[in-house]
Amino acid sequence: MTASSATSWGGVRLSLAVAASLLALLLLPQVVEPSAAVDELPTETAAKELATATTTTVEPILQPAPTTSTSVPPQEALIPMSVEGILDSVAPSVGFVLSQQGTGSGVVISEDYLVTNAHVVWPDATVSLVFLNGATFRGRVLAIDPFVDLAVVDISRLTRKPAPISVGTTAELAANDDLWVVGYPAPLEFTPEPTIDSGELLGVADWEFTGVRWLTIEAPAIGGQSGGAVVDRYGRLMGISTFGSTATLTSISVDDVVSQVDALLASSEVRGLEQRFLPHSGARRSNQLALEGEWDQQLFLGWFLGNADVNVEWTGDDLDLSATTIDGVEIVAAAGEIDFVPGFAFPVLVVADAAQATEGTLESSLPIISYPDPDHGQTLPAQGSLAGIFDVGGDRDFFYLDLDEGDVAAIDVESAARTTLRVYGPGGTIVAEDIDRSGFIGSNASVEMVAAATGRHVVSIESSLSSVSGYTVVTR
Repeated sequence: MTASSATSWGGVRLSLAVAASLLALLLLPQVVEPSAAVDELPTETAAKELATATTTTVEPILQPAPTTSTSVPPQEALIPMSVEGILDSVAPSVGFVLSQQGTGSGVVISEDYLVTNAHVVWPDATVSLVFLNGATFRGRVLAIDPFVDLAVVDISRLTRKPAPISVGTTAELAANDDLWVVGYPAPLEFTPEPTIDSGELLGVADWEFTGVRWLTIEAPAIGGQSGGAVVDRYGRLMGISTFGSTATLTSISVDDVVSQVDALLASSEVRGLEQRFLPHSGARRSNQLALEGEWDQQLFLGWFLGNADVNVEWTGDDLDLSATTIDGVEIVAAAGEIDFVPGFAFPVLVVADAAQATEGTLESSLPIISYPDPDHGQTLPAQGSLAGIFDVGGDRDFFYLDLDEGDVAAIDVESAARTTLRVYGPGGTIVAEDIDRSGFIGSNASVEMVAAATGRHVVSIESSLSSVSGYTVVTR
């Protein structure tokens, strides 16, 4: 795991000053009837049961605005709004989202659901919401799709419900159309205020890996607007603000938001992978650890108080230890032993790496939870694909690939995250390597190699993104 920056995403990571000013908001009670109270932090089991609950029939929660004469008036009958009119119309349906890691925005798409980005809420099972009508709420994260960076939050028990946003369709958009982004940028004061920014539609990109279409808008991606509403001049939702740069903003199209949200609510799986929640139980002061080589990595979670003094010490052969935030920002790193105070990092990741195979015992002054990564050690097909998830910022996963001497293997990693791809031969040395420096809708990390020896090869992939992200490893 390497230290990484959050600038490629629009969510805001909290400075100490902002974190202190918003701490009370995280602890706000929900504005619900007394009988409808929701726990502040559900157990891992309860959260997983909620995420995996399905019904026999799932009705779509919303549909793109029809364009036939039997439904809403045709576009020419609608009246374009002023900038102030758009903000007044849209802002009540856009919520301020506060997680343990930072802030973002979310859009009310029905009476029961708010949609935001996966990287805004991850890894929390519940998040705090504030709306323009003054309502505050602690909503459960029902599901996330890290492949398209969407998340669904349950607001069904919110009593002072904001009106759902008006939903449009990107079929009515054309290049150079003006679009507006409504969301909550980084809060400079305690009370969050929605803002509006505008830009021209530069184009619509189809990215086969994600299976959805993306709008590119000539407007800067501003921290905190992730998960906000991208709307047209009539105040209709055209997309969900996701990420970008200082010059352009990228948004998932509203038509695909509709289908993706319906799919998330209908199934407990995303691309064959179960919904994942970081564990809150099973903490131990003493943990046995065995690493295969430099491609291997073991994560431990510490749900510590901010002023705790934490010592972690290794008894065994050489091992590198580090403590980081959930988005990969390093707190401390050293060989064999680390001491640190978590501050506002919650949870803290304790990361164990080794240059070669090693085993021993990890002793911690406070209990930590081992996180066995489900993606580690799976076997790749000779030809085919395997989906996985970068669970935290800077995550590193590895897979096995059996090759005979002389076999030609081509390996691609498809992901929104910038990735480093390495292939280790049977002797444990790197035999192929590539770094994807472009990320979203760019060239993938890719290698083509001829096996110099028969045996098990290890394919290692590492993310430089600061948040959760899905990927697919393709072999051919």
